[in-house]
Amino acid sequence: MTTLILGAGGFIGSAVMRQIASGTGDDVVGFVRSHSAARKLTDAGMAAAVGDINDDISLRAAMHQASTVISCVSYVGSDEQQCIRVNQHGMRNVASVAAAIGAQRLLYVSTAAVYGPGPFRDLPVDGVPLNPISSASRTRAIAEQHIRDAGGVVVRPHLVYGQGDLWFIPTLTSITDRLGALIDCGTALLSTIDVDDLARGIVSLAQRSEIVAGSTVHLNAPAPSRVIDILARQSSGTGWTMPTRSIDRARALHRATQLGIDQRHIDMISLDHWFRNGTV
Repeated sequence: MTTLILGAGGFIGSAVMRQIASGTGDDVVGFVRSHSAARKLTDAGMAAAVGDINDDISLRAAMHQASTVISCVSYVGSDEQQCIRVNQHGMRNVASVAAAIGAQRLLYVSTAAVYGPGPFRDLPVDGVPLNPISSASRTRAIAEQHIRDAGGVVVRPHLVYGQGDLWFIPTLTSITDRLGALIDCGTALLSTIDVDDLARGIVSLAQRSEIVAGSTVHLNAPAPSRVIDILARQSSGTGWTMPTRSIDRARALHRATQLGIDQRHIDMISLDHWFRNGTV
């Protein structure tokens, strides 16, 4: 069996590539946008295909090699047009081509950010209406529907950390540093997952015949973590200095306005965001 990883050079895609290449015995091909990214994969002994998810020719040529397609492609920035091009139009094209060539299994790695701001506690899949508030999460919610309509499976992790994380832990420590304090003693509960554990879960889902076509699955660590425990691990592992004082959420929101910190980031680390896992 051959698995095609779309976005194989990215944070999650590269972890999925490593997992398949090292542990399953299956063939894996990484789909990337540049020849330099392809060379990194081939130098590591893995196969690569160069193309763009909005380009039918390159996408169809790569998909014809594969029985399973796992899309780890996403744009998470603030550029509205890029969100639409990559997350919305790109994933519509992925779903369309996968359906046209008869791919046996299609998975899309989305995000629990499609639910919008919390608090959420032990939230099952679609336990509340989706309420995405950023262009990135709104277009990824649309992408999810394209995948489900094509019979694919949507995977929703929440906060992912580990090798290659350029967003979650850096944002968490940066905000904490700028505030100079924890918020409410760091007691907010967050669903998180190490990127390698996420990759193992994604690969396991891709190999399970009983997963229902058109379904959605939460995939995080078995139990949520307190913000203070996440920061303490970061401090222990890197020497980063964790603040010893705490402020309440209302004061943190006021300080965020003064400092130009997006309220969404304060919400992320001061409100519970805890999602009930699917079975992997």
